[in-house]
Amino acid sequence: MANRLLFEKDIIRAVDRHTNDDSKLDDDISCILEEVETATIELPPIILSPKVETKPVQKQRRVLLFENENLDLEQRGNRYYLSLYDKEGKFQREVTIDVKDDYKVGLCNGK
Repeated sequence: MANRLLFEKDIIRAVDRHTNDDSKLDDDISCILEEVETATIELPPIILSPKVETKPVQKQRRVLLFENENLDLEQRGNRYYLSLYDKEGKFQREVTIDVKDDYKVGLCNGK
């Protein structure tokens, strides 16, 4: 038998019809499910959007500057990322340090 889509309410109705007073099925479940009609669903038409040209993403090389059991300091381009870990080594938080052209530093807290 091929796979079919069946509505739950139709299955429950069929099983209820074949359940004895002892709460036991009077027939094999596959025979009971053969009585259930295959569900038909009206699906709306699928409209594909026109293909959008995307520019390739420029990958940034990661340079690990410092590492110990509680933190990592990485450089990606002109940004520095400080990753903080707990005592079990699970990641907790990442702090982004953005260095501007005039060497002003901005901090961004992220999780």
